[in-house]
Amino acid sequence: HGSYQLLMNHLNFISFNFDEDLLICTGDLVDKGDENLECISLLKKPWFRTVRGNHEELCIKGLYDLKLRQLHERNGGEWFYQLPSHQQLEIIKSFEGLPIVIELNLKNKKIGVVHADIDIHEWKAFKQDVAKGDYAISGITSAYTNALWGRGRIKKHSEEYDVVENIDAIYLGHTIVKKMTQIDNCYYIDVGSSFTNKLCVVKIK
Repeated sequence: HGSYQLLMNHLNFISFNFDEDLLICTGDLVDKGDENLECISLLKKPWFRTVRGNHEELCIKGLYDLKLRQLHERNGGEWFYQLPSHQQLEIIKSFEGLPIVIELNLKNKKIGVVHADIDIHEWKAFKQDVAKGDYAISGITSAYTNALWGRGRIKKHSEEYDVVENIDAIYLGHTIVKKMTQIDNCYYIDVGSSFTNKLCVVKIK
């Protein structure tokens, strides 16, 4: 969320190796903080990957949808609409190339990264549904929409949710938590950097 220097300071503090390590972000590089263009520059770094968050989605769609633009501007996105049009289009193009889901296959585990929520309890089925895009069926929210905007698992986990099968761990952002919070095999790591001046970086081997 536009907190570039906070990130770089923290990476140096934990001795992040820019030649050998890989940093994967849960999305929302922009808005709320003041270093949005600096955070976007991370997309060109060989040591950095990210999924798309709802704030990247707002940049993509807000330029052509007045209601989404108003929502975006109310939530820290006003900087985007002050940019020259060619720069807006460049940013949109870079955000459109971001995946909704990242999967890592390590020696003894499989790790997933999603921005907001996963409401399907089988990893492959979730990915297949995400690939269908933002479809609309009465009474059903697509996995794509949930992946960018949802909060169901963290709000109602005791009622409707269970372990996601065929994946060892999933790391998510979007919903601010005081510290890393585990629900089933899902780990929420957004500690509200633009408000708290803190980051949660999880080391995975």
